[in-house]
Amino acid sequence: MKTSKNSGTNLSKKYGMAALMLTCMTIAATPLLAHADATDDFVRAEMQKRHIPGMSIAVLRDNKIIKESTYGLASIEHNVAVKPETAYVLASMTKTFTASAIMLLVQDGRLNLDDSITKILPQLPAAWSGITIRHCLSHTSGLPDAITDDVNITTISGDREQLLKELAKLPLQPAGEKAVYNQTGYMLLGMIIEKTSGMPYEQFVQTRLFKPMGLSGARFGDAWSIIPGRSDLYTSLDISKDHSKLEIKDGRPVVMQDKIHHYGAKFMPDYLAPAGLLNGNIQDLINFEQALAEGKIIKPALLKEMTTPYKLRNGQNGDYGLGFIFMPFGKQTAISYGGGAATWRVSLPEKRLTVVVLTNLQGSQPHALAGGIAALYDTEAK
Repeated sequence: MKTSKNSGTNLSKKYGMAALMLTCMTIAATPLLAHADATDDFVRAEMQKRHIPGMSIAVLRDNKIIKESTYGLASIEHNVAVKPETAYVLASMTKTFTASAIMLLVQDGRLNLDDSITKILPQLPAAWSGITIRHCLSHTSGLPDAITDDVNITTISGDREQLLKELAKLPLQPAGEKAVYNQTGYMLLGMIIEKTSGMPYEQFVQTRLFKPMGLSGARFGDAWSIIPGRSDLYTSLDISKDHSKLEIKDGRPVVMQDKIHHYGAKFMPDYLAPAGLLNGNIQDLINFEQALAEGKIIKPALLKEMTTPYKLRNGQNGDYGLGFIFMPFGKQTAISYGGGAATWRVSLPEKRLTVVVLTNLQGSQPHALAGGIAALYDTEAK
């Protein structure tokens, strides 16, 4: 299935913000009594309504697990139930791990967030010299996007250098002026990690992040890769009769209300791994959250910088920090990251509450699911 023009990687951000705002504000305005059965009832009702085959959730308060559950099927065809170790396609959740890897190199004194990307990667176009690492992390680089802009990535195959040549032909937007979701910046961050550390990107994150944090189920790979224990991926986005592309109406993917499809093979070259090729299970996400919160790997001051909105040139806050997204949750600000319109993490710092939702359905509106679960527990905060 061709998804390069309307990739599921972008859907949770591009089409999800208004839905999250509406859902979170509505639910938060009418608090529900939080208990284990209420969460299970909410999840099962939403799964039935949205036709979600399988789902794993975790709820943490004060960095301790207060709820961890699995629901439904990892594979409809084989009638395989979701288990705690079931892996999911994390898609753009990968970006938060890439951002964390960059911060490790900053912590090591080997990078500065305001370094120009061309200082580290001199082979890049000179016109990109005003773009910094911080711009790439905060989606304010102004770079053309490797997936959604006028680049036919399926014809470029595994040649990253050819992709860079094609991107160099496209116009730049001024860096730091506007927050626009971007894959190219995270591809470049992966290259910066490799150049600075002397290791391949995947080796660096495995060595410096996954192993110390206990992320034993985390694996890189696209739909063609064999990932042990990974759930099948489904989609509620409609496709053409020849199964070659997404159906688009008024510039937006068509969401089916009464059925789902098995998700077709998606081409995403290995060099875009830093932007969206990670797979992992709910325990991996729990371990990642706890390690970040406890300052075990990244110092608290650097985590605070990651979870602070980037200030645009006009003085206003952008939608992103460094690997994180900011959205309203009632009167609070939620700090999130997610991917593939199937997975989401939301944190409410004021409530000391974090919710992680992993589903195997593209188009499941995981931001709304995570927001709804968070609202169930919001009344418990002291």
